[in-house]
Amino acid sequence: MISITVPFNKMLCIKGNRLKFKLENKNSYIKLFIYVMLTIGLIISITIDNGRGSSFYGIVGFILCILTLNYILRIINARSIFSKELNILCKKHENFIYTFEFLDDEFSYFDNEKRFHFKWGAFSSYSIRNDFFVLLIENKIFLMLHKSETSESQFNDIIELTKSKLGFKKV
Repeated sequence: MISITVPFNKMLCIKGNRLKFKLENKNSYIKLFIYVMLTIGLIISITIDNGRGSSFYGIVGFILCILTLNYILRIINARSIFSKELNILCKKHENFIYTFEFLDDEFSYFDNEKRFHFKWGAFSSYSIRNDFFVLLIENKIFLMLHKSETSESQFNDIIELTKSKLGFKKV
């Protein structure tokens, strides 16, 4: 059994949640890149082609510009909502103490409000990203534990135990 009890750390909470936001919204940035490339391509084709079809490209380009700006504003809005919610979460968890237990047949998590017990089969995979140990349920991030919250040997033991129970997935 590997048991870890740690107090709330605001810096790690912010760092972990920013990483989680970035990983969960990775597809949004890819879509935004595609929108921008299409818009730039249409603008270039409008400036090069002055034939009959240029008015069609102009209309499509204008609509695509509006959609791209809308998508950018949605991402900015999502980030601002995330920041507000993160500040509320950090204030709420200021006095929390977290306990993680890695057993041979299950994983347990306790804090001042919640108690979770999961068999290893409930998790789809695990990952390691930016010194965070990440447990995934159906490819969604369930838990992030930073390396600094454990000793080096505990962190390695957690990885070895998890390796024997779950597959690794790069996130």
